[in-house]
Amino acid sequence: MTLSHRRWRRGPLAAIAAASLVASGAAMSTTAAQADPEDGTQSDSPVAAPAADEAERISGDDRYATAAAVAAEYPDGADVVYVASGENYADALSARDEAGAEAGPAPSGDNLWNEGQDGGNAAPVLLTKVDHVPAATKAALEDLAPSQIIVVGGADVVSEATYEELGATERLDGDNRYETAAAIAERWPEGTPTVFLASGENYPDALSGGAVATRANAPILLTRSDHLPAATKAALEALKPSSVVILGQQIAVDGDVEAAVAEVVEDTRRVGGANRYETARLLAERYEKDVDRAFLATGTEFPDALTGSSLAGFEGAPLVLSRAGSLPQASAAALNTVSPQGVALLGGPQAVSPAAENQINKSLPAWANTLNVQMLSFNDYHGHLEAEEDQTLSEEHDPDQHVVGGVEFLSAKLNELRVGSADDQSLTVAAGDLIGGSTFLSGLFHDEPAVESLNVLDLDVSSVGNHEFDEGVTELQRIVNGGCHDDGCYDVEYLDGGENNEFAGTDYDYLAANVVNKSDGENVEHLPGTTIREIDGVQVGFIGMTLEATPSLVSPGGIQDVNFLDEVETANAEAAALQAEGVESIVVLLHEGGENTGNYNECVGVSNPIMEINKGLDASIDAVVTGHTHQPYVCTVADPDGAPRLLTSAAQYGGVVTASNLPIDRTTGDVIREGLAAANHLVVREDLVPDAAETAILDKWAELADDQAGQHVGSVSEPITGDSNTDRDKVTPMANLIADSILAGTSAEADGGAEIAFMNVGGVRSEFLMAPKYDEAEGEITYAEAYDVAPFGNLLVSIDMTGAQIDAVLEQQTQPEGSSRPILALGVSEGFSYTWDGDAPAGEQASNLTLNGVPLEMDPESDVTYRVATLSFLQEGGDNFTAFTDGTNLQGGPEDLANLVDYLGDNEGLTAPECRVEGLCWEGAYPPAE
Repeated sequence: MTLSHRRWRRGPLAAIAAASLVASGAAMSTTAAQADPEDGTQSDSPVAAPAADEAERISGDDRYATAAAVAAEYPDGADVVYVASGENYADALSARDEAGAEAGPAPSGDNLWNEGQDGGNAAPVLLTKVDHVPAATKAALEDLAPSQIIVVGGADVVSEATYEELGATERLDGDNRYETAAAIAERWPEGTPTVFLASGENYPDALSGGAVATRANAPILLTRSDHLPAATKAALEALKPSSVVILGQQIAVDGDVEAAVAEVVEDTRRVGGANRYETARLLAERYEKDVDRAFLATGTEFPDALTGSSLAGFEGAPLVLSRAGSLPQASAAALNTVSPQGVALLGGPQAVSPAAENQINKSLPAWANTLNVQMLSFNDYHGHLEAEEDQTLSEEHDPDQHVVGGVEFLSAKLNELRVGSADDQSLTVAAGDLIGGSTFLSGLFHDEPAVESLNVLDLDVSSVGNHEFDEGVTELQRIVNGGCHDDGCYDVEYLDGGENNEFAGTDYDYLAANVVNKSDGENVEHLPGTTIREIDGVQVGFIGMTLEATPSLVSPGGIQDVNFLDEVETANAEAAALQAEGVESIVVLLHEGGENTGNYNECVGVSNPIMEINKGLDASIDAVVTGHTHQPYVCTVADPDGAPRLLTSAAQYGGVVTASNLPIDRTTGDVIREGLAAANHLVVREDLVPDAAETAILDKWAELADDQAGQHVGSVSEPITGDSNTDRDKVTPMANLIADSILAGTSAEADGGAEIAFMNVGGVRSEFLMAPKYDEAEGEITYAEAYDVAPFGNLLVSIDMTGAQIDAVLEQQTQPEGSSRPILALGVSEGFSYTWDGDAPAGEQASNLTLNGVPLEMDPESDVTYRVATLSFLQEGGDNFTAFTDGTNLQGGPEDLANLVDYLGDNEGLTAPECRVEGLCWEGAYPPAE
């Protein structure tokens, strides 16, 4: 099998080959690399290159020749070479080069190295005897011709005579291995991002960790298992790293050492498995999949891995450990995780056995024929740029109540997760409602800040959601293409600004497969249905859709020229079209979902409509990324052919990211369904370093918004609660308060003459609490807080309705079968009340409708009407309240936010309204009856 995508790093050092070095194919060698025969045994036998689908072997007749063979792998020789004892290995653990190291923050989260750092300055490590230089080492040095030869360790491990024989230029040493490691580490700058710490008594954790440290251009310090040596502590105090990573479990480096390190460096973390092989597996999981090659060395005798770890770090490759006679399960799992395109065995057959080699050779063809595509996804961002103080998932979904979200941290989390994939094999996608229903900072500027933030975090593709249509199709097209809003341009320096520094639009594709023009049935211009991404020669197709019910969720005026089609029929037609173009890997991005009663990484009782939609989706669709219900879940569901299919959702507001792996057969181009895997990851702020580029976006727009944001508009004298984050199936104090504000703004004859007002709980996007939210006084309401409650830009309208029509509206709180939420409650204004019986048949649940204590006239034949005020969204049939459309004498009113600001200004010291609806009150939210 020819693997043209592999990038071999091979140095043709003839002199080393002449010194008994077998650079590959040395399974025929009869001398183990761990054996220590007299140096100088030579063989001129030719070396055959391994087949591309077989493991190669880098070895010589002994540890010194193997170290030389490893050095031969460096493609351009080396300016610097380190030489350490091949008899007393500890010094070689810390031997590495600091060239190019820079101070700076540690990587975020679980990262162990900074993005894009590939250990390019790694230097070869050669081994020597105490009292003379082995022939293989001499030959390697002659061929490499380094300008610097640095000896690691004191004269007791590399004698002065040997130092002179090597032609060394420098010695790095101390009185013991701990001081030697400290002497090496001293060359790194103060404020270096990360330092690795390993046992200096039992080395294997440092073997695989050495590859990581080299890749990170970070020093390794050594410690005793039960206490921190003074030299090591002093080195940490001098280096002042941002983070320390302890390698190995408690048996290698115990808790007392960890505590002592944490006193010096607060961010101290541990990567340790149950044994050396598990630790190597955990480290390997932090590497990209489909690496060019991985390295395998014995974990029972150490010198091959010591020298190999530097080469592995140079190549940005993992080093996995093996037992002499077999491949441990953890090591096999590690290799399967990274799916290497080649494997290099370090040492001869007694070091890494033919049995382990055969096991690897059985897997290599599949690894080489599999392209692993990382898909990172989220949904329902809603312009939540800023990190909210108390943003958590529900206790059901996250019992530990981690504080999550904020685009600075969302971007950092995405960057952290991308470390597990090559840059060109990772895609970031979303499932709609990225804009609309946004917080003040984004919504005030018509979501241009949200789009800029999404461009910066490298979003590739998203479906539209219903909120993308809040301001209509024309405005969504502007969001995609750029240009100024009808309100005008903003005095801000845009990233990648268009002509005259105008908003430049999205860098990502917005897909709207089931949104078509009424005139011709074609997709709306600039809102295509699908996109195809080619990844290392393999095509992956994406179909993006919003829910068919979008017209019931947005103001109809802005979407009057388009139709919203059935999700299943649309997806299946688009999938067939993609297959006709030769695309076999297909992902649907769908803004529709279900409810999950398990935790954020489970799939417990996930409800319709998404499960019913899944049943109808064609078997050619490999994964479905969903949204709309603001729920987290990770499901493996069956497609119509019974094959596994991914179904995921990532909650809301940038608090969760789903990381999925799509293994694709390079031959067929189809996803290997059995290998599909996904997990939800919380965007936990305390674990992440905020992305500075996103911080700059926040600061830029916040400065523009500050004057208006902090303006005092009103106050409350007690908390008023119950926004859209409730189940929306009960009437809340906030919904009643907004209904009161609507009535106040429309009750004057000139403003509509309204007598009754309604407000949907789902449209109330925040609460009025006593605690300051934006540094205001306790109980004070600022413009920004008012905006957070009413961000949609709806107009207030008044209509004439009969008592029977008002009753029909109330009955529609019970939503049509198959809707995402069974009940959507309406807040009601002061003076209006009724009784609700949820156990009564649908259509008979509302009764005893009264206005100021007088029963409404309910005779359908009566000509008595009442003036009813509500949002334009509801009056046009939004949220399935179609009975509002039967009203007559429509009269427009003020914009909802402006009206709310006026109401707050006229009513300082507001208190929570009473319930007003018997049988449909949000329990615990209302003051007790007097």
